[in-house]
Amino acid sequence: MPKATSHITFIFLFITALTGIIMRYTLLSTNQSLIPYSFLLHGHSHIALLGWTFLGVFLIFLKLTWHELNAKNQAIWIVVSTLFITSLMFIAFLYQGYAVYSIIFSTLHIGIEYWMVVFIFKRLKEMNNMPTYSRLFIKGALISLVISSVGPFALGGFGMAGMKESPLFEMAIYFFLHFQYNGWLYLMLIGTFLIILHKKNIRFQHRLIQSSFWIYFISLFPAYVLSILWYGLGMTGKILAIFGSAGQFISIILLVTAILQKRKAIQEQFTQHIQMSLLFIFMLLIAKSVMEFGLLHDFFATLIFDTRPVIVGYLHLMLLGFISIFILTQYQITGLLDEQKNTVLYGLAIFIFGFVINELVLFISGLAGWNGWNIPLTNELLFIASILLLIGILLIWSSRFLKVKTDKPS
Repeated sequence: MPKATSHITFIFLFITALTGIIMRYTLLSTNQSLIPYSFLLHGHSHIALLGWTFLGVFLIFLKLTWHELNAKNQAIWIVVSTLFITSLMFIAFLYQGYAVYSIIFSTLHIGIEYWMVVFIFKRLKEMNNMPTYSRLFIKGALISLVISSVGPFALGGFGMAGMKESPLFEMAIYFFLHFQYNGWLYLMLIGTFLIILHKKNIRFQHRLIQSSFWIYFISLFPAYVLSILWYGLGMTGKILAIFGSAGQFISIILLVTAILQKRKAIQEQFTQHIQMSLLFIFMLLIAKSVMEFGLLHDFFATLIFDTRPVIVGYLHLMLLGFISIFILTQYQITGLLDEQKNTVLYGLAIFIFGFVINELVLFISGLAGWNGWNIPLTNELLFIASILLLIGILLIWSSRFLKVKTDKPS
């Protein structure tokens, strides 16, 4: 079931990439788009977060626990419900943008999220062979997912009150995003990765990993202030932001240190290209954490929040880079993808190449904008990067249709 369900996640990832291409083409074309750009943007971002990444991390959890999992039918219904509701939500966004129908389906998706949270919590109680530190990260992820749902509810309330232009509306968006990618997705992927390492008999010092979790989880809350420093929160806001950014950085360093201590065992257990992927993933994570220190300076904070390419580049660094590549890498490790197939290797290489071009162009154009410079062919390069991402996804996905004798039943 988990292996078959991976097709659904790739459908969502394909649609995410396709809408990205359409948006880039819209910026290049002189013809008016049939679907307003803002509608495309809403559909693109929601199917990426609530389709691809949401179902992707849930699928990894199912793959790792499937043989000892009770209530398998319930898991199947969660997947089917996600497919149905997310698809309708995407269509609603393309049809009317952020309005009645899209709000209804977004709310129904939150119901599925709560359902999945209860499901995983119950399953964790039934599993005795899962390390304590993995449970911590997964429970923290589920709590973060529930907390993130406050954002959409607030958006609905602000929207009905006619406050879409209010700073509170934008703050609710950042609240949702922060607890999604810094909370739910980060913690869940680290939790499943630690399960993978445990299954391969790679053990960690509990105190080091647990310290990493608690420092990160506690600092997650004040770290939200980093996203809203543009509102002018005074010295209190600055202190909270410093505490949050420093805490997350220290936590990540502790986690990376623990992993580096087991590098020999990791080298023995994983192929070279998986090792390179993991190195790239954690380099992105450290780079993202270092970048956040720049927000603590008032001058840079104002520049960053006023520069759209930098904001988009930062979000893509986490969602398209760390999270998506980490999901695809764990797909390979768990057998959801066959890491020996050339289509997977070439597809991932093209995907990463497209991601790197996308990030370089966005950040360079943002920096150039600060100096009043105009970088030529920016939209054209971003369009090419989007095409490379789609080609990479299609190549990786195509491997799931190629049958080989070494495939193992799931």
